[in-house]
Amino acid sequence: MHHRLSQPCTSEQFLTRISAGVLLTLLLGMFSVSLTAAAGQTLSPSTYQQLTEIHKHIDQQAYDTASKALQGLLQDVQQRPYEKAVVLQTLGYVQVSREAYPAAIRALVQSLALQQLPDDTQQRLRYDLAQLYVAEDQADKAARTLEAWFQQADKPPAEAYVLLGHAYAQQQKYRKAIPPLVKANELADKPHADWYEALLAMYYELQSYADCVPLLENMIRLFPQRHRYWQQLAGVHLALKDYDAALTALELAYRDGALKKEQQLIQLVQLYLYTGIPYKGARLLEDQMRTGGIQNNARHRELLARAWSSAKQRTQAIQALEKAISAESTPELRLRLAQWYFEDERWQAAASILEPLTGDKTTGSSGQAWLLLGIARFEQHDREAARKAFLNAAQSSDTGTSVQQWLEFIGEPSAGGL
Repeated sequence: MHHRLSQPCTSEQFLTRISAGVLLTLLLGMFSVSLTAAAGQTLSPSTYQQLTEIHKHIDQQAYDTASKALQGLLQDVQQRPYEKAVVLQTLGYVQVSREAYPAAIRALVQSLALQQLPDDTQQRLRYDLAQLYVAEDQADKAARTLEAWFQQADKPPAEAYVLLGHAYAQQQKYRKAIPPLVKANELADKPHADWYEALLAMYYELQSYADCVPLLENMIRLFPQRHRYWQQLAGVHLALKDYDAALTALELAYRDGALKKEQQLIQLVQLYLYTGIPYKGARLLEDQMRTGGIQNNARHRELLARAWSSAKQRTQAIQALEKAISAESTPELRLRLAQWYFEDERWQAAASILEPLTGDKTTGSSGQAWLLLGIARFEQHDREAARKAFLNAAQSSDTGTSVQQWLEFIGEPSAGGL
């Protein structure tokens, strides 16, 4: 059975979401850290005064002015390591506001390398630097910086584990990304759908579909309003070739009102047919075609006809196929309907559906149509019409030995055309 495994959140989408959140977090938190460091007792009065003026520019969002002032101040404090570290820290955050991220990274790296700031400030710088590395697609450096941060962190928050998982995912180290993402979901104060989807994306990348099943079941419980998870659970079961479980998932989704799209409803119908429950598939398809959930077109009427036929409901199958042909006639549909008429011994109906095909030389089905028409005429006791039909069928290579057998049966051994 053909199926398409839909991903809830690809690893690329996960990376994009986290990167955007990283920069917002930096912008919200940077100046409080910088001001705390600038208020330290070891700053000279001159440096403290200049930093105070620079923060006025920052408060007014005059970041270019603040950056130039910090560059000048940096030259003055070259020989005073602590003051240099503070100035570089402040410069790094100002560069973030200017969206000059590479420059921000350089400033924060230099500030950290001096090892002059208090331990908690150093830790905050490491974390912020890791976020900048993530935003700049420098995943390897982000992971190394975060690993160093984790070694000294006391009770790391869930967000830190998400960031580490992101850094590994950015390097396509999906297996390494899984443990921190699992930990993030465990530590979260409240469930975050994006974090669960990120973990699911890692399993998808590894094609670890068995791990997706319990995760998706939990996601459905936690986020019942996200109906697409039902569809994704069915897709995972299909990937595992567990068609009964896939059908159960889609049935529950349908009852929950989660199947809204035509493609989803058609998939449920096809699963009913594939798992040997064609009657339920036919009823669902018929109901949805009547109410507008599925288009009432020739293709879906043909599917309905096959469903009814598989359910041994010949009358409904014939009615559905007749409607399909009335909208869009093809040789294949006409030949199938003729076969069904044969099974019901409706010889004139079969002849009527076959006659238009006998004159069509372009489709390659005229020989088969002539043969079936001959049988229908024979069953109507019109031997002359049957003979003519069989002789025409004999001119085609797609009728095999059947037509010769019929000609011999009616006493006409010659296969010459009319």
